[in-house]
Amino acid sequence: MKGYMIKYPGRKWLKHVALSGEEELRDYLPDTEQFTPKGFISMIDRYPVLFVKPDLGMKGQGVMKVYYKDGRIVIRTEDSRYSFQSAKFAAIKLKQLIGTKRYLMQQGIDLIQINGNPIDFRILLHLRRDDTWKFFGVMGKMAAPNRFVTNHSSGGKAIRLHQALGLTRQECEPWETKLRDMALKVARGMKKHFPLITELGLDIAIDTEHRVWLLEANTKPQFQLFRYHSNPKLYAQIASSVKHIRGEG
Repeated sequence: MKGYMIKYPGRKWLKHVALSGEEELRDYLPDTEQFTPKGFISMIDRYPVLFVKPDLGMKGQGVMKVYYKDGRIVIRTEDSRYSFQSAKFAAIKLKQLIGTKRYLMQQGIDLIQINGNPIDFRILLHLRRDDTWKFFGVMGKMAAPNRFVTNHSSGGKAIRLHQALGLTRQECEPWETKLRDMALKVARGMKKHFPLITELGLDIAIDTEHRVWLLEANTKPQFQLFRYHSNPKLYAQIASSVKHIRGEG
């Protein structure tokens, strides 16, 4: 339990293991394993797309996309592309790229897109003084052309939920409710396993069949994306709450 008694747990694997133990959350979690060459060969046989990412990492840095194209396996990094005729050779290359760092492999989700640019979402929650969670809202991140990472540092752009789903704001209200309910379930699960956490930034995917997935739970999240929220006062409210919650104000 000692590893769980930290305010800002960073390891993605630790958080995945904790949440996968919660029955009501399992359906939201993509298949995720720690990287090994043997495990990769098995996993790429099950899924047409994998994301291989650092166990400890931020802003999409170090994330690799692995997928099949024209009968070959392609490894795509932020600035390079490698192609192999077999999973075995791809696994050897991944091990070379990763070195001694801890990496995870995650089932690729077929994200909703606009003009071929994939979109995922950030949900922000803070713990109130009465130990209930405040849901601030949802913002989307759309990847730049020819990119697979949606982060702002990689050229991603903010997009509002209704725009991403091609709906009016009123039509989008049931989606807001659905995502809020899911986020509060995740927050309760995280708080159960990591009692000291006080804030969460949930990275959420909606796939092309409109199924919702939890990609990652961040415990000291960036919140600049919410500058672009439709509520012009929300960003200032979040910034004030962050100062209070982190003891900076």
